[in-house]
Amino acid sequence: MAQAELENSAAESGPSQQLEGGTYEIIRNRLNGHGQELRSRLDQLNEGRKEVFGSIETTLLGTERITTPHNCVPRDLVAIGTRFLFGYNVFLGLKSETHLTDVFGIYSFDPEERAFHEQPLDWFEDERFQKDFADLFRYYKDAKFAKFFVSGPHVYFVFRVGQNISDIKVFKWVVRGDALVYVDARSEHEFTYPSQHEFSWTRATRDMHHEGKYPHISIDDRVFVETVGGDLTIKIEDNTDSGEGLYSEPVEEPDQTLDDAEIRYAIVGNLVLLRIRPYQESQARYIVYNEKIEQARRLDTIEQACVLLPDDHGLIFADGYYLQNGECKTFETNLSDMVFEKRLASPNGEDFLYIFYNRESGTYVHLRYNLIQQKVDTPVICNGATFFEAGEMVCFRAQEEPQKHHALQIWQTQYTDPDHVPESNTDSLLYKIGNKDIVRGMAECHEILGLIEKEDSYANLYLDLVKAAGDVLDTFFWVSKPETFRIDEPLLEIKNAATAAVDEFDKVVRVKRNTAEQSARVEKQTAEIITDVNHRRFDHINDFVQSLGDLRRIRGDIISLRDLRYIDEALVEKLETEVAEYADKLAHRCVQFLLDPAALNPYQERVSGQADQIEGLTKVTDAKQLEEDIATSAADLEMLIEIVSNLKIDDATHRTTIIDNISAIFATVNTARAALKNKTRDLMSVEGVAEFNSQMKLLNQSVVNYLDICDTPEKCDEFLTKVMIQLEELEGRFAEFDEFVLQLTEKREEIYNAFETRKLQLVEARNKRANSLMKAAERILNGIKTRVDSLESINDINGYFASDLMIDKVRDLVSELTELDDTVKVDDIQSRLKTVREDAVRQLKDRQELFVGGENAIQLGQHRFSVNVQPLDLTTVLRDEAMCLHLTGTNFFEVMQDQELNDSRHVWDQEVISENRDVYRAEYLSYCMFRAVTAGVGDNLEELIPDPAALSEMSVEQIAAEVGRFMGPRYTEAYSKGVHDHDAAKIVHALLSMNNSIGLLRYNTRARALASVFWQQFNEKQQKDLMQAKLTGFGSITEVFPDTDKQAAYVAELAGWIGTFVEQTGIFPAALVEEAAEYLFYEMLDGRGFVISRTAADLYDSFESHLRSTGHKQKVVDSLDSVRKDPVAGFVLARNWVKGFVQGLNGQAAATDVDYIDEVALYLRAGKLDHTTVVDARVQQDLEGLVGGHSVIQKGGYRLNFNRFMQKLNDYQHQVVPRYRRYIERKKELVDEARDDMRLEEFRPRVLTSFVRNKLIDEVYLPLIGDNLAKQIGVVGEGKRTDLMGLLLLVSPPGYGKTTLMEYISNRLGIIFMKINGPAIGHHVTSLDPTEAPNAGAREEVEKLNLALEMGDNVMIYLDDIQHCNPELLQKFISLCDAQRKIEGVYKGQTRTYDLRGRKVVVVMAGNPYTESGEKFQIPDMLSNRADVYNLGEIIGDTADAFEMSYLENCLTSNPVLSKLASRSQQDVYAIIKMASQDSREGIEMEGNYSVEELNELVATMKKLATVRDVILKVNREYIRSAAQADEYRTEPPFKLQGSYRNMNRIAEKVVSIMNDEELETLIVSNYENDSQTLTSDNEANMLKFRELMGILTEEEAERWAHIKRAYTQNVKMKGLDADDQFGQVVLQMSNFSDGLDAIRKAVVEGVDRMGETPDGEVANSPVPTINPQLDQLIEQISGVQQGLDNIGSAVSAGVDEITQSERPAATAAPVAASPVTGTTTTDFSEASQARLDDLIQQVKGIHAGLADIGSALSAGIETITSGIDDEPAGLVEEAPESSSPPPAEPVDPAADDEEAE
Repeated sequence: MAQAELENSAAESGPSQQLEGGTYEIIRNRLNGHGQELRSRLDQLNEGRKEVFGSIETTLLGTERITTPHNCVPRDLVAIGTRFLFGYNVFLGLKSETHLTDVFGIYSFDPEERAFHEQPLDWFEDERFQKDFADLFRYYKDAKFAKFFVSGPHVYFVFRVGQNISDIKVFKWVVRGDALVYVDARSEHEFTYPSQHEFSWTRATRDMHHEGKYPHISIDDRVFVETVGGDLTIKIEDNTDSGEGLYSEPVEEPDQTLDDAEIRYAIVGNLVLLRIRPYQESQARYIVYNEKIEQARRLDTIEQACVLLPDDHGLIFADGYYLQNGECKTFETNLSDMVFEKRLASPNGEDFLYIFYNRESGTYVHLRYNLIQQKVDTPVICNGATFFEAGEMVCFRAQEEPQKHHALQIWQTQYTDPDHVPESNTDSLLYKIGNKDIVRGMAECHEILGLIEKEDSYANLYLDLVKAAGDVLDTFFWVSKPETFRIDEPLLEIKNAATAAVDEFDKVVRVKRNTAEQSARVEKQTAEIITDVNHRRFDHINDFVQSLGDLRRIRGDIISLRDLRYIDEALVEKLETEVAEYADKLAHRCVQFLLDPAALNPYQERVSGQADQIEGLTKVTDAKQLEEDIATSAADLEMLIEIVSNLKIDDATHRTTIIDNISAIFATVNTARAALKNKTRDLMSVEGVAEFNSQMKLLNQSVVNYLDICDTPEKCDEFLTKVMIQLEELEGRFAEFDEFVLQLTEKREEIYNAFETRKLQLVEARNKRANSLMKAAERILNGIKTRVDSLESINDINGYFASDLMIDKVRDLVSELTELDDTVKVDDIQSRLKTVREDAVRQLKDRQELFVGGENAIQLGQHRFSVNVQPLDLTTVLRDEAMCLHLTGTNFFEVMQDQELNDSRHVWDQEVISENRDVYRAEYLSYCMFRAVTAGVGDNLEELIPDPAALSEMSVEQIAAEVGRFMGPRYTEAYSKGVHDHDAAKIVHALLSMNNSIGLLRYNTRARALASVFWQQFNEKQQKDLMQAKLTGFGSITEVFPDTDKQAAYVAELAGWIGTFVEQTGIFPAALVEEAAEYLFYEMLDGRGFVISRTAADLYDSFESHLRSTGHKQKVVDSLDSVRKDPVAGFVLARNWVKGFVQGLNGQAAATDVDYIDEVALYLRAGKLDHTTVVDARVQQDLEGLVGGHSVIQKGGYRLNFNRFMQKLNDYQHQVVPRYRRYIERKKELVDEARDDMRLEEFRPRVLTSFVRNKLIDEVYLPLIGDNLAKQIGVVGEGKRTDLMGLLLLVSPPGYGKTTLMEYISNRLGIIFMKINGPAIGHHVTSLDPTEAPNAGAREEVEKLNLALEMGDNVMIYLDDIQHCNPELLQKFISLCDAQRKIEGVYKGQTRTYDLRGRKVVVVMAGNPYTESGEKFQIPDMLSNRADVYNLGEIIGDTADAFEMSYLENCLTSNPVLSKLASRSQQDVYAIIKMASQDSREGIEMEGNYSVEELNELVATMKKLATVRDVILKVNREYIRSAAQADEYRTEPPFKLQGSYRNMNRIAEKVVSIMNDEELETLIVSNYENDSQTLTSDNEANMLKFRELMGILTEEEAERWAHIKRAYTQNVKMKGLDADDQFGQVVLQMSNFSDGLDAIRKAVVEGVDRMGETPDGEVANSPVPTINPQLDQLIEQISGVQQGLDNIGSAVSAGVDEITQSERPAATAAPVAASPVTGTTTTDFSEASQARLDDLIQQVKGIHAGLADIGSALSAGIETITSGIDDEPAGLVEEAPESSSPPPAEPVDPAADDEEAE
């Protein structure tokens, strides 16, 4: 992690100070451990450094005395070479002249003897100096020697000549060799002290002021200072709304403003130094604020002198120091006005001496700072000190009285002369590095140790650890050298651990801050209460009560502080003790006060006054207030009683007196309470009703308002709670009124129901909205998937998901669902969106790498296969005149059996709703538009309908534009723009033109004839007159009020009459009733008579002319007169006359004239035709230029007959269109039902999001599967086989992705994936008939299998977990998997033989042979013979690298760090794996862009996963090896822990790069420990075996594991033996003998071999005489043992034969049973035989125990012999092995045992 990232992380986390829980413990343990290791190595390095450079410790060598000629007070001394100059002041007394001996003395220092010797003053022989010296005391009577001052080669003698310390006279000398040479007496200006502050003070200006309620001054935006409000406050937050800060102290002038104070500051690293002089104060205050630990401390000492420690460690001043890490220490020296004189550095760079000087008293303070330890030693205070070349320091402490003898201490220090060279080892690397550099490095390392030891000092502790450790590693090259003890290793571990902790700081600081705030609050309140107690006079009982109550309350708060975490226990204890003391003192004072008879008078008066107020109460509120006052008085009295009761009062009468006095007042209180209660009840009876009614009104209004603003279910609950609280308050208030309580109960139920109803409505609305959003999201996701599947690059996919509006719309839908709190749907949509993206990337890679020749062919290995791109769906197909269900891409056809569907057969051939064989699409469009324009009949599209008058005035082109607008929303009617809108425009234009001119002729001629016949000849006159009057009146109404809507009622009434007429007469079809009624309505409304069309009038005239010309006129008249009394017969006769005439025209009926037969017949019967009512308009028009194609259009021409057009389209609209719509709806319903029944969604192969097409799949599995598929379904092209056959059989332990891989291949081939679940079928299913399945689950799976066979093409039949299936069921697939490709099945109760030859059908079976016993997992030989078998859990061929790498590739998506690689180039994955495996990045290139930090994290994580992979592989191999063994041959318990991809992914989820090896091992072990919990009794054995595989068995665990294996082997041998099987036990014991003898034999052979070898491993040629006797003796003993065993065998055989012979007669009658061990027969024995056999067994067991002793003895003998050889000449024999026990025997093959037995 980069430094900037660390700082940002720390800044965001806030000032956290300690980690919580396990994370804290882990990191602290790590740091402590690494810190201890670093400290240990630093100690070693320090010792090595001392050995190389030498070591000088500061020690006191001794104390010697010197004697001066006179009594004097010494002032200073200075070393010159091997001598030193001693300066002092002599009190002259009566002497008038001061000589040199009165001021100076010269002494030599012998370092060997550590003694001083007085020397003559030969340095002062210079006459100039003597003159200047004499003049000094001559002119300055009070001149006194002050000090020596050394500056470079010069030495200055400083004399004080006045009262002021600055009045000085200086003599300047220069050091030459071991002598002094006088220079002059005019160098006062050269005597100066160094800068007393090694930093600059900056004055705060007005632009730093921040105004507000509590203004302050910003110091570099780090700290904020103000002196207003009566105190000086230091704040760390820029908050002018609060005057609180982390440090405050009072100022002398409380009324000063912000700019009255003088404030200066200096920034030194993390420290902010403040010099503050408040208004009208003479002295400045000095405060040091540490930004790191956020603490401020007042240090006025820095006023005089403050200098910087080396390497920015902090500050040092005359009486202490302050480090950057917050460590501060001051020494009680009681010195002031100290100035900094100089700094001395030791040559080793480790120690620094800071010297401060008091110019008045001449006192020095020496502060020694150790750079490594970062500590200042105890100050050395003296009046003079000097250093010699070898570092000896001579110092003294002057006495107050003049003396002649002066004690001088001699110290050995590190401050040697630069020219002083100690003994050094110049050949060491440390010497070449240099002492100073090593010291500086060690100092920084100790700084790191100091940071580690800080538990919770400041927020950025771990950030500083990272920076400090990194600085050391980057700065000092030598930290990685072996000579420096590789201190880089613990430093690197410290850095890593601290880096891991930087982001973990956010919890404890809040707890600590809260604790501090609570503590400060309680402490402040405590101080206020105690101050109040101290200032009160306590001359009133109320003072005692109030103060005691406050003390009790605050004491409870103090005790509560103990429950807070990180509380200062000492503070709590102090506060509690203080409060308790004050409470006790005040309680005793209270008792003394209460003994005064007048002490309780205030209470007596108060209670009496309260009782007197009762009678004057007029309102309940006043009564409540008075009740509270009385309760307060009672509480005070109770407190007094409690105080008195808890006090230790020696005089019991005093206690009794006080309590009696209080009880007397209590009696008055109780009386007042009773009276008040009665008074309150009386008042409430009056006020209660009015108040209750007002409260109920208010409650009702609240409910109405709350229901109005409840727009979410949560608000309903919230406001219901509020209302219920109000109700509870009302119940409490009116609890004494029973009638009110009943009303409130009813109101509660009413309100609850109202809110619940509202909540239910909101929940329903929210769910409805959420469902609609979910459906919209699903539609959009389907569109997104379709779109991204067509993109050709990953950049296009990323760009699409980054910028497309459909993606934004999905995110908007997610936001809306989030607002609805439907997180389930949100998660679903987000997951599906991510899945679409990942699938698109994966599919794109497959298209680019696997697909060839476009998207229709895929290459698997050496073979190419066709890809079905048609998605699986259920549709309908008209096949063999039957409507069938069909699965796309398959051979599945099923006839749909539904009566309603069959009833709509006449519309099956109709493709769209707007057209059939008789109606042209443009006709239907023009009809709909015409109806919408003229009659306002449409599909709620009025906004698209233009004004009829305006449309009539438009040209055909303009109408075409309107038709286009009208056609737009009718996309379901399948109009083609430019065709149907063009033709419809022409038709609409003609319809409007005719409609405007023909008037009522727009109604069909037969409908008009029906209306006329009904009205004129068949309606009753009275009824006719009444209707005529109604319609005439309605016509008047419409003239005044055109918008009236009564027309429909009149038309309906007329239609009823006409319908009855048609039903009775039958001379007109019923379809004309509605149109006839509407026509009749308008005729009656008009009142001018029935209209006659020009065509009908012409036909009538032609008929009349024809009759006259032929002379048949009279015949017609006579025939009609004969039936005139029968109107029906008369009309029918007239119709027949006209029909005959029309049919006789040109030998055929004219199409136009036929329509008018009824109308002409009407007037023929009447005998006349009124030509004044004839409408001269045409209802027919020929249109040209139509571009559509239909039978009604001939060569672009179309004949439009208005009446026929309207009649045809009316019939189509009301009959065909509803039937077609219902047909479509019903067909969709049936298809949806069938789709749900089939559960098609389960058959669509979906690639898991975690699937990774790794190198193993690419290079191994796909080619193998391709070879098999080439046999099953054939390849693309001429190379396709015609003899399709075969089966793919995949086996492996669970979790290796068999199903995932085949589903992926099915998806890429585009075939249906029909997965049959073997466990659901079970062992009991042996038939493919679903009815024979034992349960619903098995029946479902068998039905799926038959459905797959019914599909018959483009399907993969995947039978999973066949180890759970019956072999008899598997036999059914034999013929399917050979060249016949046939299988018997049962589909929907019908047996069928499915012939799948040449079909694209893939048969795959998968199983795990390791989870079921071999008895159940049996594959028929004939089936396995037809299968290609592959084990995905083992290495296939020479693909070990790919197999091992597949574990890493498959777990990428599970690990949060490596998951980003899953969507990037696969080459980057291999590059990361390569980097992790070879620890080198040379020559490795990445296709993606990765930062260095990101790449490091990826590689580190991959290394961890590689370690996990290695463990998983070991587990996998052991699992397979163990599972492949038969129980009879096992030598240890079966191993059941698995090492599959699933285990790898589960561990990979938790692997992070920061883990060390130990933590990673713990993760792996704990994961398998969790897995082993399901093994119950096998848990222990499996975990021990797992630990053995990992190589982490402890000695105890190894012993336990060996014991378990021995016990298991013994149990295997005992398997099948009955407790009563005596012979079996004998044979078992004999077998153990054989094993023991074999072990002894091997031990002896190995021992002899070792004895015969030379140390070089060669066989010695000459025998060893010394050991020959011992060998001979050993061989003789072994031969004796062997002979004894032979005798034992013979005896046992004889004994068995004897027992058998003696019992043979009984055995003939007894049942015979086979021994499970020996294979012999056993019989029942007599008691005597049984006893003999028991003795035999006991003897055999004893022999067995003896053999064990023999084995131990033999081993010991061999060891003795071997060890005895050590005394022989070298080279004769090797040293014997440490183990005294023989190696374990190899497992014995049972077959070999049988041979030996024979």
